[in-house]
Formats: sequence, structure tokens, C-alpha cells
Amino acid sequence: MAEPLRVETPSTDLARALMQRLHAFPTELSEEHGAYEVVVTLLGNPDRAVVDVLNTVDDWLIEHGLDLVRVHLHQRVYTLTPRR
Repeated sequence: MAEPLRVETPSTDLARALMQRLHAFPTELSEEHGAYEVVVTLLGNPDRAVVDVLNTVDDWLIEHGLDLVRVHLHQRVYTLTPRR
């Protein structure tokens, strides 16, 4: 199984909204020291799963008017901004 992808979120409400959008993937809400993350288990083809998750995160960013989000994958951190 592939390493989970983690998405930092600014609040639990936004984390739960993202989890609802990612209904095709197993997700968990992680909270540590006031920071929130949605942990996404990647199913099936890992490359396709990453693309699907990132597209969903992009839609979530746009819907909630967020400027950016940090995504953790394979011990790297990426900043995702919504498509314009």
C-alpha cells in the first residue's frame, strides 16, 4: 500500500468538508497542537490516486476561497494553489 497523502487544513470544519469531497478514499482527521490534517489513504494505482486527490483538493480550495494548502507526500511538502 502507498504512503498516505496528508493535507493541512485551517480548521476542523474545512477538514470535514474535504473529507466529504474525498468520499472515494479512506480518510482520517488528525489534530496535533491545534493543527489539522486530513490523512488520505491512496487506493488502486498510486499515480492515478494522487491525481484524483489533488484535483479534489483543488476544487475544495476554490469552493472555500482558500489561497493555498500544504500537501505532504513521500516525505516532501508541496504548496497547492487553486487553478485560476
